Amino acid sequence: MPTPPHPPLDVAAQLPAVPGRKIDMILFFSVLFLICLGMGMVMSAALATQQPFHLFVRQVVSAILSLVVMIVAARVDYHRWAEWRLLIYLGGFVSLVALYVPHIGMMMNGARRWIHFGGFTLQPSETARDAMIFLAAAMLEKNRRNAAGTIFEIPTPNLLAFGAFLGVYILLILKEPDFGSCSFMVLVLGLMFVLAGVRFKKILQMGMLFVPVAVWFLIHHRYTLERFKNFREARHAASAASTQLGQSLVALGSGGLTGAGLGHDWVGGGILPEPGTDFIFALVGEELGLVGTVGVVLVFGTIFYRGMKIASAAPDFLGRILAQGFTLSIAIESIINMGVVTGLLPTKGIPLPFMSFGGSSLLANALGIGVILSISRFQRPIEPEIPSSLSPAVSHGR
Repeated sequence: MPTPPHPPLDVAAQLPAVPGRKIDMILFFSVLFLICLGMGMVMSAALATQQPFHLFVRQVVSAILSLVVMIVAARVDYHRWAEWRLLIYLGGFVSLVALYVPHIGMMMNGARRWIHFGGFTLQPSETARDAMIFLAAAMLEKNRRNAAGTIFEIPTPNLLAFGAFLGVYILLILKEPDFGSCSFMVLVLGLMFVLAGVRFKKILQMGMLFVPVAVWFLIHHRYTLERFKNFREARHAASAASTQLGQSLVALGSGGLTGAGLGHDWVGGGILPEPGTDFIFALVGEELGLVGTVGVVLVFGTIFYRGMKIASAAPDFLGRILAQGFTLSIAIESIINMGVVTGLLPTKGIPLPFMSFGGSSLLANALGIGVILSISRFQRPIEPEIPSSLSPAVSHGR
């Protein structure tokens, strides 16, 4: 009786991926360029304040810490982040709860979005986004592992459990109140689910869970709807939001091709209020002109391209979805910020990654880039040559 043929051996799938490459230097230096340019813009904006060097030193310290975080994260095996997901989630939860602890949570402009502890100021919603990306990637990887095809379903109990974890963060952030950060987080997570191959029906079911929450928030917080009204009437209304948008457009247009030069906001009185934070892109247009703004857009485009390329070359599903998640987070954040500054989107306090003043966004995005760089160090295992005695073709020939 002839011997049945041996099944082909997927030896490569059984071998662990190993860090056999250096980090993606194009991605690293693109981020480093934005951080350095951001420090220059913050310094230029700070010169018009009462404590210019104090603000600049704070930004330098944040930049140094972010580089340390990015380099350390790049050296850590990215599989570890999935193992630490619950600990990271707990850290994000504690930071969000700390917002409501007296003498720790800070109230500014009617919102409680920052905690001050030990001389440091942190915006917990930034760290919460990173925590949810790690949690979503780990959950998707676990369910994808048990799937037969590229399109898979998440069991309802798993989906409800993930929704509960996300819901806790959503409720705490909405209480600040901060509807924009919640919408941003849900958008990033939704796109991760789409790219992972989850059936659209399941994604829609998860999204529908948050519709009643969003409706309730909009009814009880009219300022969000007012932003859309101000956006629509930006050229005619006299509100603060409309005035800020108008000044942003004037600043972008006044820079011309090459800009008025660094420090113009200080020596010339400036056009923008608080240009070093959410409207720093307009300051780039004012001082560096069209050349500067196009250059910044191209660098962000490079970061997006390299991040997605690293994702496509990742050795496993976890690496791919983590790289996609953090790349999308940075790309969407930059698009929203630039859209607000150029008048294409309603006003929302979302910083420009790696450039705006403030350490929370810088550290959170640096961690994401560090994870992507860690993934870039790994390569797919090389399939060893299968001995001829195990070859299906040879077996058939017996």
